[in-house]
Amino acid sequence: MRKFFFRQKPCPSGIFWIVEEGDTFYLISRKLNIPLEKLLAANPGVDPQNLQIGGKICIPL
Repeated sequence: MRKFFFRQKPCPSGIFWIVEEGDTFYLISRKLNIPLEKLLAANPGVDPQNLQIGGKICIPL
C-alpha cells in the first residue's frame, strides 16, 4: 500500500490518509475496514464528491 499515515491536529485521532487519484470515501473505508458513515462524520468539511489529490482525510479510530 502506498499510503502514508502521520499524526497532525485538528483530527481527533491525529491520523490522516493522503488522497491519491481514484480514492473515494467508500474505497478508503473498505481498505481500512472503517464504516463509511464514521469516516464521513470525521470529515464534515470535506466534499465527498470532490476529493483533492494530495488532500488529507481524517481517519477515525
